[in-house]
Amino acid sequence: MTDATPADGRTIRPFGAVLQEIGGGKTHNRLSEQLADLVEAVTSTGKKGTLTLQVTVAPIKAGNTSTLIVTGKTTCKAPEGDDAAPSSVFFPDATGNLTRNDPNQPSLPLRGLDTPGRASA
Repeated sequence: MTDATPADGRTIRPFGAVLQEIGGGKTHNRLSEQLADLVEAVTSTGKKGTLTLQVTVAPIKAGNTSTLIVTGKTTCKAPEGDDAAPSSVFFPDATGNLTRNDPNQPSLPLRGLDTPGRASA
């Protein structure tokens, strides 16, 4: 990596070089791992995901801008497979319990049919 020189003549240190030093390299390593996980999730689900880096720069002490704290926060939103959030239909009863049978619907007295060649119970 080389330093960039914009039109105003300033020499700007490459972002990647700074990123590798935030948190002793932990932010860079975390981003690398999350990117690999994201790519794996996207290729296995066929759905999109995002990886976000938020860089915060703040003075170490109010009014003292000669020393700055630089924090890197990463957020990965990987797609999940269709089975990641399975659901079922339930009905609430009068006491707030969930049941698979509608408590407002009367139950029919159903019984199995005897079939030829099968002994009846």
